[in-house]
Amino acid sequence: MAVLNMVKSPSVDSENPNFLSLIDHHPDTIYAMDLSGNILSCNNNIEGILGYTSSEIHGPFHRVIRKDNLNKVVKHFEKAVAGKVQNYCCITIHKEGHFVDLQITNIPMFSNGKIAGVYGIAKDITKIKLTEARLKENEIQFHHIFNSLEVVVWSWDIRQHKLLYVSKAVETISGMNAKDFKKGFRNWKELIHPEDMEEFKRNQTELRKGVPCQYQYRITDVLGKVKWVEARTFPVLNPEGELVRLDGLITDISKQKLEDEKINFYAYHDYLTGLPNRRKFEAELEKVIFEKQANAEEFALLYLDLDRFKFVNDTLGHMVGDELLKRVSTRLSKHLRSKDHLSRLGGDEFAIILSQLSDSNESITIASNIIEDIERYFKVNEYDLHITTSIGIGIYPQDGQTVSDLLANTDVALYRAKAMGKNNLQLYTPSMNIESYKKFILENDLRSADFDKEFMLQYQPKVDPNTRQTVGAEALIRWNHPEWGMLSPAEFIPLAEETNIIFELGDWVVSTVCKQINQWKMEGKPIIPVSINISPKRFLKDDLVTKLVKILDETNVETKWLEFEITETSIIQNEEKSLAIIKLLKEIGITISLDDFGTGYSSISYLKKFKVEYLKIDRSFINGIKSCSDDEAIVKSILHLAHDLNMKVVAEGVETQEQLAFLVQHQCDVIQGYLFSKPLDVESFTELLSDSQQHIVKKIDKHNKIQEKREFFRIDIPKPIQAKMIISQISGVPILLGDTCVVIENIGIGGLRFSTKLQLPVLKNLKITIETNAFHQPLRVEGQILWKEELDTNRYQYGLEFNLNEDDRAWLNAEISGLKI
Repeated sequence: MAVLNMVKSPSVDSENPNFLSLIDHHPDTIYAMDLSGNILSCNNNIEGILGYTSSEIHGPFHRVIRKDNLNKVVKHFEKAVAGKVQNYCCITIHKEGHFVDLQITNIPMFSNGKIAGVYGIAKDITKIKLTEARLKENEIQFHHIFNSLEVVVWSWDIRQHKLLYVSKAVETISGMNAKDFKKGFRNWKELIHPEDMEEFKRNQTELRKGVPCQYQYRITDVLGKVKWVEARTFPVLNPEGELVRLDGLITDISKQKLEDEKINFYAYHDYLTGLPNRRKFEAELEKVIFEKQANAEEFALLYLDLDRFKFVNDTLGHMVGDELLKRVSTRLSKHLRSKDHLSRLGGDEFAIILSQLSDSNESITIASNIIEDIERYFKVNEYDLHITTSIGIGIYPQDGQTVSDLLANTDVALYRAKAMGKNNLQLYTPSMNIESYKKFILENDLRSADFDKEFMLQYQPKVDPNTRQTVGAEALIRWNHPEWGMLSPAEFIPLAEETNIIFELGDWVVSTVCKQINQWKMEGKPIIPVSINISPKRFLKDDLVTKLVKILDETNVETKWLEFEITETSIIQNEEKSLAIIKLLKEIGITISLDDFGTGYSSISYLKKFKVEYLKIDRSFINGIKSCSDDEAIVKSILHLAHDLNMKVVAEGVETQEQLAFLVQHQCDVIQGYLFSKPLDVESFTELLSDSQQHIVKKIDKHNKIQEKREFFRIDIPKPIQAKMIISQISGVPILLGDTCVVIENIGIGGLRFSTKLQLPVLKNLKITIETNAFHQPLRVEGQILWKEELDTNRYQYGLEFNLNEDDRAWLNAEISGLKI
């Protein structure tokens, strides 16, 4: 029994005290048993684990083993006695009665080659077991939660290439049994829709880099049903930054996608008829224009309006009216060819794009068939309904080359069709348009115009950007038309060219400028060079130089005070003749400027041959400064090129300090634009020349508007209102024209202010109608223009005075009060 005494043996203590101390302080319980299972000795740690002292624990071991664990412990003891080391766990009973989990190691003890007993080591694992139990409980709880969700929860071990977990929802989404699914992730990949596989692979690449991903794709479940899923995958990295696991969620979003598709569908389709709505129609029209423009082909646009639809709605109710619209859309659809497009624009308005035309008469044939078909009665509920339709037809490109122009002109044609008695069709013609009507009037009046009484010149200063001194001016012609008011050259010069009146008018401009220079000289005013625009036709006429010399002699003006601005068009029409004319002009001392440089052919060879003194950069490039790098590059290139060729450069249309700073930085020679001054009448320009500061240009604020003469208050509208303007009467004569788009900027019960590109006369006998749907009910007001202001070269502002009765005034006052709030 000497070996047994090694555990707490007095003889061993005295022989090897360090070893016994080590055993006594070991954190686990170390004990010795005889072959009968009696505990013979034990270290002191037993008290901390089971509550017994080392002397109290002596005796049969089974008295501290929980009964349900006793058989297991006995079997392990017997195996240890048989010579085999045993490792196992069991539950024991603490001295105070509670249970303690122990991890036991039993080692056979040999004496003289025979087994004499059993050593034991007991480790308290109660806390570990409790933690494991809680973890197991949590795991079960989480699995229960995950399996209750309609979302697939999964985890994939990268290193083992093994699916660690997948929730039960995978069966609902894929139709695949969860156990089968765990066999390999490749099973899921096989479900992915072929068109979405590339997107799936791209995201897998990102995940391998440790980047979380959220994306949507389609799968085909095992039953063949296509579903949309949303995948959210989260990469898990180890401390070394290596990807070790992927965790993820997969959600079936098929219902959501279906709802999204419905929402998207009705964003572009009419809820009642299912036809494309106005938004989709305009997008389709733009697409067709783009295609036809590329191939130089025609197509037709039809605007349809049901003539008696309001009567049906008002008398039989909206349910009948809605059903009628459905029947109409069905009947209209029968007239479409394969590539035509039918849309409901709103209310009782429809539009048809006839994408392919063999000739323009084909659109008339189809429209006529539609009119005839709509005339046939509609059976709605118990009613036999008889309605008709009016159709306006516009042909691309002659009736409009943009969406807005083609729509506007086709709408004018529809308006004419309704005005002509309804139930008919009208092709758009230019005579329907206000601008075309104006052009017709101007062309006739130009032939009989008294130049001295109706035409006038304005002068826009040209400024040295460094000294800010006026170094020249451009003479700009204006026509003070008896009916249409002050007109810019863009409105009548093309007409003058077409009618050859440009020859007489051009000479009048040169003569008037020379007379004015002579007057300044006679009055002792400072004189600066004045540039005159010479039209291509006038420039190439043989008598240009002869007439010029005669005018100079008659007005006693030196040629150094004149500059002719010619365009590239003048040169390319007849290069040899242009060269000869420029040579003659320069010989008599006339300075030549090449106008609108950069917008035409802009050939460097022209600059080399003609050696003009000035290049004038077109305003379109100046507008792009600080907003378009390409325009800035072009302007810089023109400046460098001109200076290298010993030419000076004039920049026109300068309106901002940023543009000025850029031009100064790149050494532009002369500036012209609203930043310094708009074109001035003779009196104002003469006053500027007489300024005591010697030609210093006074900056004129182009935004200073004429004070509105109005009796009632007006409010500025936060967001400008789009409206239609119709001219209904001129000089007491009723006229039937189309409408023009205008923008309402402020409004009161006495009148409104609007802006448009169209020039209108300020005449009391010009009757204007403004229509808009921006209020709670459509607004339609009539009135006359009180004042006009030119905002810039392409837009005008007007003040309109209303002709309202008391009821309309009260309604408008309520609407305006609502806007103010």
